[in-house]
Amino acid sequence: MSSHPSLRRFAIEALPREAWKNGGGWTRTVASHGPADQPGWRVSVADIGAAGPFSRFDGMDRTAVMVRGGALCLSGETEVLRFDGPGSFAQFPGELALQCEPPELPTQLWNVMVRRGQAQADLLIVEEETVPLPLAPDLLVLVLRGRFELTRHGAEPLILADGEGLHLQGLVAPAHLVPSEANSLLLVTALR
Repeated sequence: MSSHPSLRRFAIEALPREAWKNGGGWTRTVASHGPADQPGWRVSVADIGAAGPFSRFDGMDRTAVMVRGGALCLSGETEVLRFDGPGSFAQFPGELALQCEPPELPTQLWNVMVRRGQAQADLLIVEEETVPLPLAPDLLVLVLRGRFELTRHGAEPLILADGEGLHLQGLVAPAHLVPSEANSLLLVTALR
């Protein structure tokens, strides 16, 4: 990994789509680390438009955060995971067999998978607050609602709108994300 901090901007709608492993929806890879078939971690956005089984990923721990949509329910033999709008989330092992009920609205989930024992993800969901960015080797931020402005020492401020995000690597200097609209909602994922 390079020692120079890097910043990549992305918009969910512009990320290329691939069919799910089980064909039941679409996924857009945001970032991953390690070989494609055995990543140490992977972050993607899933488009869910219909009922069906959720793909299983053995050896991975998963966190799913609703990016857009209304009510969504994933059910296993004993577990029920409910999402009730942007910013709602669930954490579960990748081995869990889950069925997705038909979503009320077209739904997108921010899908964080880390290989158990090899990587760690810390998620922060913040509404209308200034967020000092954690120092982590990889940091992904996504605006779920409204607008945020990235402020860094010696750099031009950068405005991010709904559905836009950043992948920051090797962040060493303090940086902040400041809401620039009421009800703005931000998701920060730090990967180590």
